[in-house]
Amino acid sequence: MSFFPETLKNLNEADLARRIIDAAHDRLWDIAETDVVVVGAGPAGLTAAYYLAKKGVRVLVLERMLGVGGGIRGGSMLLPVALVEEGEALKIVEEVGARTRSLGEGLCVVDPTELMLRIAVKAIDHGAVIWPGVHVEDLITRREDGTLRVKGVLINWTVVYESGWHVDPLYIWSKAVVDATGHDAYIVKILAERHPGLSLLVPGMQSQDVWRGEEEVVEKTGQVIPGLYVAGMAVAELYNTPRMGPIIGGMLVSGKKVADLIAEDFSKNP
Repeated sequence: MSFFPETLKNLNEADLARRIIDAAHDRLWDIAETDVVVVGAGPAGLTAAYYLAKKGVRVLVLERMLGVGGGIRGGSMLLPVALVEEGEALKIVEEVGARTRSLGEGLCVVDPTELMLRIAVKAIDHGAVIWPGVHVEDLITRREDGTLRVKGVLINWTVVYESGWHVDPLYIWSKAVVDATGHDAYIVKILAERHPGLSLLVPGMQSQDVWRGEEEVVEKTGQVIPGLYVAGMAVAELYNTPRMGPIIGGMLVSGKKVADLIAEDFSKNP
């Protein structure tokens, strides 16, 4: 007895290829213009995508690797645990349904893979699109009333970028872009390089000071220039704040904060 419908036996591999091409065309046509492009599917980027999508904002997450979670996937030195503080960060973890265990003294432990997958699923459930294997090559900018604004991104396949080939990119038009590329702060660095007149410096993060790092990454999350926002460890790279090591609460709260800021800006300038 066949485990698939008998009608499928009328299709050959060419038929399957055409259906893949048609479905990809429809999806690419839809996401060529979106409200927000989040670059990086780590804890800050996924959290931002979840809360933006939950607010009804159209979100596209671009991730250069073939998976979600960013650097947190490896836990602490490839140990399958991550630490999160009680308070706002733990509320985010509990909201997405990840299991935690209290360690006492205001600290909990969570499986980083479970947490990242649950946030990703929640974001997708609310309409966000996550597209892996895509490298952001450049920004789209416009000057409006004398003010430089970011209006989207140029993209290519990660394998094309890593091969060093010259292949012209495609484009995603958006109202806002979030740099959630972690330690790279890659998108902010592109802006600084392309527009030296901004005198935008990306000095890199300080050495570790866990509690100060947690506070400052959230405090400094926000807009870089109109249309470009920074969240998570990219904040530390841009503003030379300390790294926070094995604690991920600041990255989660930073993602939620940038989502709230973008939604507020959209309400003022629809």
